[in-house]
Amino acid sequence: MSLASKLKELRLKRGESLQQVGDAVSVSKAHIWELEKGTSTNPGLELLKKLAAHFNVTVQYLAEDEKDEHNPSSLQFFREFGGKLSDKDWETLRVVADRLKDKDAK
Repeated sequence: MSLASKLKELRLKRGESLQQVGDAVSVSKAHIWELEKGTSTNPGLELLKKLAAHFNVTVQYLAEDEKDEHNPSSLQFFREFGGKLSDKDWETLRVVADRLKDKDAK
């Protein structure tokens, strides 16, 4: 998925306007529109960092044009909680994930 597609998907998922995103990362709404349309394809690292922080995803997620897509919600979850969960919390998540896998297998 391209940077343009990722930005548009993240923005729409949050229900934000181009202006709101532009204001949040200190660029014009026109620049956000150009990024979403793919006409501006090489944003600086600082802008990528601001966009990643705003959408609560990693810079790597935004920068890579990967073929197998990651779910932005999953990335957001791990960014928010990844370093803050206890071993017991991680084990609980593993149990829940295993049960969901078993449910899908049936």
